[in-house]
Amino acid sequence: MAVSAGMPQRTAAAALAPIPLHRRLYGFGSIYGKTIRDSRLAFIIAAGLFGGLALVMGAAIGTVFPTPAARVEIDKLIGSMPASMVNLFGNATLMGPKLGTLGGYMSWKYGALFALGAGLWSILALSGTLAGEAARGSLDFVAAAPFGKRRIALEKLAAHLTMLWVAMAFVAVMITLSSNAYGDPKLGDPIPLGGSVGFALWTGFIAMFFGGLALALAPLLGRAGSAGVAGIVMVALWAASGLNVGGPLVDLSPFHWTANHIPLAGFYDWPGLALVGIVGVVLLALGVELFSRRDLGVTAGLSLPHAPGAVLGVRGPVSRAFGEQLPRALAWGLGMGLMGALLASLVGGFASQVGSDTSITRTFATIFPGYDFATAGGWLQLYVALFYIAAGFAATTFISKWTSDEVQGRLEEILAVPMSRARWVVAGGVAAILAVALMTVIVALGIGLGAAVGGATAGDALLGTASLGLFAVAIVGVGFAVGGLWRTSLAAEVAALVVVATYLIDLLAPPLKLPDWFHQLALTAHLGQPMIGDWDPFGVVACVVIAVGGILLGAWGMSRRDVSR
Repeated sequence: MAVSAGMPQRTAAAALAPIPLHRRLYGFGSIYGKTIRDSRLAFIIAAGLFGGLALVMGAAIGTVFPTPAARVEIDKLIGSMPASMVNLFGNATLMGPKLGTLGGYMSWKYGALFALGAGLWSILALSGTLAGEAARGSLDFVAAAPFGKRRIALEKLAAHLTMLWVAMAFVAVMITLSSNAYGDPKLGDPIPLGGSVGFALWTGFIAMFFGGLALALAPLLGRAGSAGVAGIVMVALWAASGLNVGGPLVDLSPFHWTANHIPLAGFYDWPGLALVGIVGVVLLALGVELFSRRDLGVTAGLSLPHAPGAVLGVRGPVSRAFGEQLPRALAWGLGMGLMGALLASLVGGFASQVGSDTSITRTFATIFPGYDFATAGGWLQLYVALFYIAAGFAATTFISKWTSDEVQGRLEEILAVPMSRARWVVAGGVAAILAVALMTVIVALGIGLGAAVGGATAGDALLGTASLGLFAVAIVGVGFAVGGLWRTSLAAEVAALVVVATYLIDLLAPPLKLPDWFHQLALTAHLGQPMIGDWDPFGVVACVVIAVGGILLGAWGMSRRDVSR
């Protein structure tokens, strides 16, 4: 084809169509939108757990403690506990007679769970959203586009704050609806919207405080170092405030600043709450500024000593998969083990006080029949639901790590070696189960150490810790089945929904006297009371069958479908 000399050749540049808003929010054309999309699993976990807990508490307290006399028993029960254990979970002294209301009881027993859970979410999200991507090298591609580092940090931070505050708004709505729908007005149960909003603000500001600390440390210490330091600081400041150890730890604790802020019981401390929020904003701004002033991925580094080569992926697919799961297993094990050690260490003095007072013993026997409160297992069984939740969510993170091979496009390279897709699934499943086993052993050691310090017997509790591992491997089986048969991108999300649904069913069915078949849908309802030595063999077998069967189903399904792109 001839081209006329001297005539400029024209090429029509196709105009780029604007990206619709809903597609931007889903992750196309926007750093903010992509971060929102990447955070959907964490949002499902947080909103489902906190919102579901608020709903269940409102629905259950009217059935468990339906009369003024029953509410008085709550006051006696908590009033008989050592001050160190009472104040660790909430300011029961300030609440006084309001402790027997829905808001008072919820603040005392579950307030710390909301704050520490939201804080952990922010720490994990903000320690990794910038430092983690910079270490992997994926942030270099974003920085190569016409985006400054400060804008990248601000958009990622804005996405996390959006998800955090949407979850907190959902919690506030659920607290108000459940307390007004199920609470008894004569007993002071209904909680006004202002009280629910005050509680949500407290929870969110605590999360911003420690998340901001992790974000500020991430450019200096990297993802693992910043998350570890921020997590340890959060637990230390919470325990220092509750145990009132004195000194600078208490003075620097946001839990101490807001000790008199109990909005669900009608007590407000807005200056203390504002101080937490202001310091949180300052820490977040400091994190953004430090990120913008440092080279990508250049950190001082703070990590554990190098592990042996046998667990670093140099001896086959199982070794590779377990090496990738090892940091998560250690993190979950240490976190849950620390909580178990703290609770078990308080048991000794409490058990002796309960045993020496017959009226207190009768109160405990009425409210919690069949429990032996002279042992660590008796007390830990009261909180075993929280450990089940943590173990289940740990399993979802193991699933998420396995699915990242396919989701992030590495699976095609892995399968280029002589390894079948089914073997890849089985190797990942075995590694996830090994990670659960390691996590469970660390938790058991923590409980044993805490019980020894507190002078309590922990034999049944040490064996009962295995139930946490059984539940976790069952969740692993669910996630691997979904990932192999359907899509790996949804495996962790579905597993997280199963954890939330199991917790809500097990907690809601007994107090509301729902049909037994409905309660049996919860896997944890078939495990008995393992912390006090009462096992249900059916639940043990069911967990093993679900774990093994799920992995095998996933391997079969993966061998019959294409690798997603």
